[in-house]
Amino acid sequence: MIEIPQFNLVVKAMTLNLQMSRIDRINNLLNDPIFAAKTKKDEEMLLETIKTSHRLVKYMKISIVLAGAFWSTSLLAKRYQDPTAVVYIYTPFDTVSWTGYFFSVMMEILPLPWIGCGHLAIDCLIATYYAQAEVQLKIIKYNLEHLFDADGGMDGAFYRGRIFYMDELDRDLRTRFVHYFERYEAVAWYTKEVSDIFNHALGFEFFSSSAVLCMVTFKMSYTPMFSLAFAFFTVMLGVLLMQVFLYCYFGNMVQYESDSIMTSVYLSDWLSASPQFRRDLLVAMLRWSKDITPRVSGIIPLSLATYVSVLKSAYSLFAVLSTKH
Repeated sequence: MIEIPQFNLVVKAMTLNLQMSRIDRINNLLNDPIFAAKTKKDEEMLLETIKTSHRLVKYMKISIVLAGAFWSTSLLAKRYQDPTAVVYIYTPFDTVSWTGYFFSVMMEILPLPWIGCGHLAIDCLIATYYAQAEVQLKIIKYNLEHLFDADGGMDGAFYRGRIFYMDELDRDLRTRFVHYFERYEAVAWYTKEVSDIFNHALGFEFFSSSAVLCMVTFKMSYTPMFSLAFAFFTVMLGVLLMQVFLYCYFGNMVQYESDSIMTSVYLSDWLSASPQFRRDLLVAMLRWSKDITPRVSGIIPLSLATYVSVLKSAYSLFAVLSTKH
């Protein structure tokens, strides 16, 4: 069962190393002034995303430590209950004694921290990239919604019988509007580039996750519930579910925030803008009507619906194995 996660990690690592120049470009874009915070509210949203990423890494680390502890303890408990129990790996020494058996257990669980930390680093990296796209869309949406807010609470002004619109009173308003339009275009390119870079890694992740989830669930079905082995499989199941959920959740949030960009314009005080500025808004809204949807292989959207489909596929495989068993 552990061979599939190992090969999955190799695919991710190869993708990361072979696409390093493209990854440098998206990292440079994240440091570009176009993605910088302009207001205090922007800073708050960016800081909240950073805190979310840190919590995510923390929970994944705890899961890896728990999985290693439960696995090693379950193997030792198995030997305590059955003196003839062995670990099914090749060892260049005798495992009849407790010392030999202990070292064989260490050899068995040794790949787990390497595999777990490798998946942790790359999975959290990809999820953070999508989280950055999400928060940038949030910033754009919030600022478009408050684009026509007047500091003095005035929607316009009358002078000598003429109406002055907000874009005439505030000469920087059009500049801010153009900035957020260009920022959206940068987010669209950034999201597509992230999806293209990790396309093969995510494709194999979705393909292999169904098989591994099926095997873990199948082993749990005939493992005593109140045992260390069952606890290990439970933690492993949680980690596997979290891996796929990360991609689908943040991909779904990017699509959701992209869909609501146009709504933010409707919620703004756009009536206080001049007719010419309103025409510019309509042109921009035509562009924003095409949402940003992260996809795998250009076909499968990273969404919660896709996550449910992966779980259904894993359950279908589990049902077939259970019938055969």
